[in-house]
Amino acid sequence: MLFRSVKNATHILTGEKVAVKILEKAKITDVNDVERVAREINILKTIRHPHIIQLYEIIETPKQLYLIMEYASGGELFEYIVSHQRVKELEACLFFQQIIAGVEYISKLNIVHRDLKPENIMMYKKLSIKLIDFG
Repeated sequence: MLFRSVKNATHILTGEKVAVKILEKAKITDVNDVERVAREINILKTIRHPHIIQLYEIIETPKQLYLIMEYASGGELFEYIVSHQRVKELEACLFFQQIIAGVEYISKLNIVHRDLKPENIMMYKKLSIKLIDFG
């Protein structure tokens, strides 16, 4: 989607790092885009799971929506795979187990992640992952 960017920020009082997804309202004009944004927000408000990114807060201004989310410091799983050229079998099993745990949880809530790929899986600790992008 061309109408979003993600920035890193730090909560002033707690020092906790967060990710801020910025959605430009002026660029969300198509009905499908409005539905996609609403769907992602509703899903993220519902989900509480260790392998799914957490939505903390939504801030709305006249021009933007700011989604304040959990920060995953390890980057995308895709970047990890590329930098290591291949993933060892034990690591792949750990990633797969965590992905399946997240997918099983959302399935029980009748939610489907329709774009599951390494670019939508973030790493936050050594060999720990979080699913993102439920739009």
